[in-house]
Amino acid sequence: MKRIFAFLIPACLLLSSCNSATPIATPTAPPETIAVQYTSAAVPWLTGLYNCAGAYMVTAEQRAADFLDPQAIDLAIRIGQPANLTFPSYQIGSEDILVIVNPQNPTSSLIAEQVRGLFNGQVLNWQEVGGSDAQVQVWTFSSGEDVQQIFEQTVLEGSQVTSTARLASGPDEMAQAIAIDVNAIGILTRHWKAGNVTEVYTVATVPVLATTRDTPQVAVQKLIACLQK
Repeated sequence: MKRIFAFLIPACLLLSSCNSATPIATPTAPPETIAVQYTSAAVPWLTGLYNCAGAYMVTAEQRAADFLDPQAIDLAIRIGQPANLTFPSYQIGSEDILVIVNPQNPTSSLIAEQVRGLFNGQVLNWQEVGGSDAQVQVWTFSSGEDVQQIFEQTVLEGSQVTSTARLASGPDEMAQAIAIDVNAIGILTRHWKAGNVTEVYTVATVPVLATTRDTPQVAVQKLIACLQK
């Protein structure tokens, strides 16, 4: 009996040790990634984008409107509808395109014909539109930007921007340039407008679009639905 008892004790200890072993953790899947491209004018919508993404990981890249590539990514966000829109697009907001001047500029409002003349170089002095006797300094964006394209289609009507215009690399630079030059005039979206510039003309109110591939994934569909609320 002693020999049997001595054999059973180690066996029980071995079984107890096996039963109390720590279970192996199941690896969790990495969060799904949503690739996004956006124009500089659409930056104010990024906050909502990240809030709506929830557990999904978002990789975002800023591009000029002409270089957005919805086929290569999950979502592209821009201001206004391009003439050659071929991908599914959904409105997630609206935006005003404004003509802005320095707050010290005595010109308080303009009409379309005056704006056209100022930007195409037919009006060279502010005095011609009821302002001070001073030379006009025009600021624009590159022709590949969505805001510039809307402005040219809506206001210039086929005429060219004056060759003396200066080029702003983005909304920040545009606002700063107008804020420090009393004789400057430029264009900006309302969401980018701050107290250091004054609006004198509303070019248009346009949709903010989220564009996808032909068959967006479920995560992108949920993201768009959240942005539309």
